[in-house]
Amino acid sequence: MRRARIQKFQTRMRQLRKELRAKETAEQLAADRTKIIERLDALTTDDSASKDIDFFRSDVGGGDEAKETHRTLSTAELIAERKPQEWLFPNLLTKNEPAVIVGPSKTLKSSLAVDLCAALATGGKFLGEFAAEKVFRVGFVGADNKQSQLTDLAVRWSAARKENPSLENLQWFMAVEEPAAPENLESLRQWIEKFELEVVVIDPLKLGSTNKRKQAEAIQTLVKTISKAGATPILCVQTRKEMKPGKLDASILAGSLDFAQQWLLVNRREAFESGSGKHKLWLSIGGYAGQGGEWGVDIDEGKLTDEGGRRWNVTLREATEIEAAAKQAKEDVKFEKLESQLRRVLIDAGENGLCKYNIRSNSGMSGSKFGPTWDRMMTAGKIVEMPKEPHSTLKRYTLPPENEKNENDRSSPPVDATHETRTRGASRGNAV
Repeated sequence: MRRARIQKFQTRMRQLRKELRAKETAEQLAADRTKIIERLDALTTDDSASKDIDFFRSDVGGGDEAKETHRTLSTAELIAERKPQEWLFPNLLTKNEPAVIVGPSKTLKSSLAVDLCAALATGGKFLGEFAAEKVFRVGFVGADNKQSQLTDLAVRWSAARKENPSLENLQWFMAVEEPAAPENLESLRQWIEKFELEVVVIDPLKLGSTNKRKQAEAIQTLVKTISKAGATPILCVQTRKEMKPGKLDASILAGSLDFAQQWLLVNRREAFESGSGKHKLWLSIGGYAGQGGEWGVDIDEGKLTDEGGRRWNVTLREATEIEAAAKQAKEDVKFEKLESQLRRVLIDAGENGLCKYNIRSNSGMSGSKFGPTWDRMMTAGKIVEMPKEPHSTLKRYTLPPENEKNENDRSSPPVDATHETRTRGASRGNAV
C-alpha cells in the first residue's frame, strides 16, 4: 500500500512539472509575439528605418527604379507569363541568360571563345558541329595586348570555314584597362548599344580586387550592365588552381560564378605535347534550361613551318567513344604484358614446346589471367599447336616461327651456340 501511494505521488509531481513547463513556454511565446509587434510598429513609423528598407529593395530589385519587393501570382498566371525559350545554339546555349566558359590556364578558352563568336556572327557552326539559331550581332571584349593573337584566330577560323575573314557581324572591344572596372562600364554599355549587340563575350575576365565578396559584386554589376544593354553576357574565366587532365563538373562554379545560368567547362584530356600543334580536350556543357552533354574536342593547329602555316581543324568526338577507346587501350596494355609472359615461357621451352598445363605453371599466372590471355593468343595465331608425336596424347604448343624470331630479336641477349644447345636440351627434358 505504501509503495502504491509513493508511485501515485511521483506520477502527480511529474504531471505538475509538465504543466508548469507548458505554462512557461506559452508565456514566453506571448512575450516574443509582443516584442515582434512592437518592432513592426516602430519600423512603420521610423523614417530612417523606411530608408533602410527602400535601399534594401533597390539592391534586391537591381536598380533604383525597382519599387516592389515581391509579386504574388497564381499557378495559372505563372504559366501564362512563361516566355518561349530562345537559343543561340539549340540545346547548347540560350539567349538572354548569363554564361561562362571556365577552365584552367592554357586550355584554349580564348580560341574556343573566338570560334563561338565567329559561328554566331556568321550563322555557322560552333566547333564545326553546333549550328547557330541565326546570324547574331556579336561583340568580343579582349585585352589590347592580345590583339595579334585574336586576329590570327579569327583569320584561321574563317579559312577553315570558308567564310569572309571580315566577319562583318563581329565587333571587337580591345580593352587597355579591366572592362569590369566601374569606370569602364559606361564605355562598355555605350559600345553595346551603338552596335546593337546581341551577344558579348569577355575574355579573359580579370578582377582587380582579391576579396571574394568584392569580386562577386563586380561580376554581378558587369553582367547586369551587359544584360540591360540588350546582350547575352558570356564570360571566360580561368580556374584558381591548375588541374590534371580530366573532365570538370559544375561544382567549380560555386562562389563568385554562381550567377551563371549556363556553362561550358573545358580541360585537357591529355597533356599537350609541345610543338605538336595538337590538343585533346574535354568539353562539358550544362544549364538551367536542361541542356547538358560531354564531348571530346580534338584540335589540330598545325605548325608555323607547315605549308600554308597554322590552321584551325576541329573534330568533335562522343565521350562514350573516347572512354571505350581508353578502356580498350588499357586492356591492350594489360594483355600485352600477360602475352609477353607466355611468349617468354614458350621461348625458354625451345623447339619442343610445352603442354598447356606446363605453360600456365611456368608462367606463374592465376587461372583468371591465364585463360583469357591464352584464348586471345590462340585466336590471334600467336600460339600454335605442334604436330603430335607418335604414341603421345599430349598437345604441345609453341610460338609461330616468325613470332619467336621477333621476340628473340626484341628481348633476348646474344647467346653462344653451346649455351643455346644446353638450354634447349634442358627444356626438352622438362617438357611433359
